[in-house]
Amino acid sequence: MNAPRACGYFASHQASNGRGIKLTGRRLLLAGHSHSTALGVPNTSPDAPFGAVPIDIAGGRVIALPVPGSRTPAYWDAVVEQSVDTTVLLVWNGNQHLAKFLFEAGKPFDFYIANRPDIAVQPVDLIPESLIREILDRGNALLQPFLKRLQGVPGCKTVLLGTPPPKGDDGVLRQLVSKEVYFVEMAERMGFDLNTITFTDRLVRRKLWLVVQDLLAEAADAAGSAFMPVPEAVMDDEGFLKKELWREDATHANPEYGRVFWDSMLSKVIAA
Repeated sequence: MNAPRACGYFASHQASNGRGIKLTGRRLLLAGHSHSTALGVPNTSPDAPFGAVPIDIAGGRVIALPVPGSRTPAYWDAVVEQSVDTTVLLVWNGNQHLAKFLFEAGKPFDFYIANRPDIAVQPVDLIPESLIREILDRGNALLQPFLKRLQGVPGCKTVLLGTPPPKGDDGVLRQLVSKEVYFVEMAERMGFDLNTITFTDRLVRRKLWLVVQDLLAEAADAAGSAFMPVPEAVMDDEGFLKKELWREDATHANPEYGRVFWDSMLSKVIAA
């Protein structure tokens, strides 16, 4: 199994570029996109005022900023306002590999990952990794500007969190996808029946996820932040999300994933 590489404190308690982030004793705030829900960030009504609340599955050691229906500019402004003298644990997107490549639009494809030469490719059409990275990185267009905003807040440290690995059981995945408007409409636009449309090969989907994690790690490093990859405890033997950690949709994990995540990762950096 090839886990995504880590930057900053979580790699080996010392960053390769000399930067480290020590979390012990600091205020920890979890915020970001939809994968933060599995980690304990609650949703709230659109008209509710912003306010941080403790995350139960993290034993109250982490606070979260509830999401008022959608992540509007006001939400991101609130994250910045809450980040003074705080370590912000930021979840950023993480679904690009499925939003772009869940369905096989044409011929089967594969690609080499330059920094993972041990991962073989299949005898199909090969696409340059640079093109894959370009497509997947489009979802990160606003990440660097937001990291720079946080960088300007007094006492703020930022840790970018890895996002859940893909789901590897195509039979069950097809059942889940059939309930999601986004993917149902995508299949219709492509002119395919969702019951028979071909999925991109599961091993390729995992490689696409690995690229997404690399892009997050690189963005964190460029901003002087840390990157915390998902723990191997959430993966099965092939590197896919364990079935007991699936939420009933195509892309997300469930609260049990959050418990495994915090038990595996938070205890390493803040437990006495």
